[in-house]
Amino acid sequence: MHGHQFRAIQQVRTPPIRIVSAVLLALLAATMVALEHGFTTDRVSSGLLGFLQITLCWFAFAAWGDLHPTRFSRNRWMSLFALIAEPIVLLIAIIEIAGVPGAGELLAVGTTIALLIRVNGELARSMSNPSVLFPASFIILISISAALLKLPAATPADQPISWIDAFFTATSAVCVTGLAVRDTASGFTDFGQAVVLGSIQLGGLGVMIFGSTLALLFGARLSHREHMTLSKALDEYPVHRITRFAWFIVLTTVLLEALGATIIYLTLPADPSMTDSERIWFAVFHSISAFCNAGFDITGNSMIPFRNALPTYLGIIPMIIMGGIGFMVLEDVYRKVRDRLKGKTNRIRLTTHSKLVIATTMILIFAGAFIIFIAQAHAAGHATPQQALDALFMSTTSRTAGFTSMPMDELTSGSRFVIMLLMFVGGSPGSTAGGVKTVVFAVLILSIISTVRGRDEVEVFGRALSDATVKKAGAVVAGLLGTISAAMLILDLIEKIPFEPLLFEVISAATTTGLSLGITADLSPVGRIVITITMFLGRVGALALLASLVGVTGKAARYQLPRDTVSLG
Repeated sequence: MHGHQFRAIQQVRTPPIRIVSAVLLALLAATMVALEHGFTTDRVSSGLLGFLQITLCWFAFAAWGDLHPTRFSRNRWMSLFALIAEPIVLLIAIIEIAGVPGAGELLAVGTTIALLIRVNGELARSMSNPSVLFPASFIILISISAALLKLPAATPADQPISWIDAFFTATSAVCVTGLAVRDTASGFTDFGQAVVLGSIQLGGLGVMIFGSTLALLFGARLSHREHMTLSKALDEYPVHRITRFAWFIVLTTVLLEALGATIIYLTLPADPSMTDSERIWFAVFHSISAFCNAGFDITGNSMIPFRNALPTYLGIIPMIIMGGIGFMVLEDVYRKVRDRLKGKTNRIRLTTHSKLVIATTMILIFAGAFIIFIAQAHAAGHATPQQALDALFMSTTSRTAGFTSMPMDELTSGSRFVIMLLMFVGGSPGSTAGGVKTVVFAVLILSIISTVRGRDEVEVFGRALSDATVKKAGAVVAGLLGTISAAMLILDLIEKIPFEPLLFEVISAATTTGLSLGITADLSPVGRIVITITMFLGRVGALALLASLVGVTGKAARYQLPRDTVSLG
């Protein structure tokens, strides 16, 4: 190659046979890691596995075609990815020879992730309907997570997990729901908990966002089709800013989760039975789980043991709100505050979307807390400060976070009803939360107000919303209602569980909340499969999944029909 220039990753047209060969080699190296850590007894020498992992990774890079092993000139590397990858392989080989454990394992996992990211890029360019990659990425991650949880080292020796329960747990983690058929603290080992936490992080962050950002780290440039696919995955975020936004999502997630973990660690009550490493793991696990609105815990009883402790209110609540408010709002606030500090503007003027999200979120949190407080105080016959704190926490967590600071059987029927409504609304667009989303709820309420006032347009903060926005809001609600109704009908036919807890469970699954009235473990195998599918549909969106499968393009019709009226009652 004269005047040598590296070709960007997405510009290298790799034959399918090379792609398949490279990925299989990388997956074989990753399998070695599972072989080493997934069993309670050593099956193969650790040193031999490390050597095999490094060798397989090098051959995987060569098989892709960017690295020419027989060349020893500047034309040896055909892409920036290969130039970075081969020195890393050699460095890790030296580290492995020096006897440092874990180097080969990290390389195997990293290589597999890197090549799968490149496969995603190849598919995004070649597929006629790349939007199917969004739900497909979740299916792949769920399958990998379930397989890892099925390994003997993931669960205690006397508590092996079935395939149905493994897929249930993996789906709950990847879809950041929090429903569990077994206690995460006692039903999984440290390895199993790490798999659950990794699934939560990748599922909450978004597999495609995480993958695209890693690809950018290797010098890749996203194609226009990849930009379009990511835009759809991020609630139609502007295509021309998608790369910068992907960076913002990853960096913000890491910084906020680190901050949350620090707060939880510093405010955690002194416990002589916990070592420093256990306190750190506790803080990190719950910070990530809270920010991703997952609701998984390693206390064995959610936040109930810390009902009177500061971490519950200073660490968990802010993380839930920040994770559920949406990355678009966080970016907007960051940019406006940055410009204000630099003196570029005298006022912080947020977008209509951000103002609507913030206003709706605050109203839902405090209105929900007030109603829950009144219901609980009325049932108890008196009001206490702890009831107020419990009400605030439950109102916050009900919008898809899934933690609880009080036993669920202490909730009155009125409180449960309010929580079901809050679960249905959920978090905000572009966030880690589920539900119909706060903006959809607000748009429908505003459309009702506009209709009552006799206005032709839906108005908010001095702006008018398009009819297409109102229609989309109605479609989202219809999609979630359809998912809940179908799941509820099936479960009611096959389960011998009272209606209210069953409905609560279905709403929790469909909105990826994770709260339960204690019936999850009582579900039959078929019932668990139904809830698993419901959690998946709640995460990717039933209508979005249908649109991606049938290839709906959303093109406007080239004709207009005569207008008519119908009676609405």
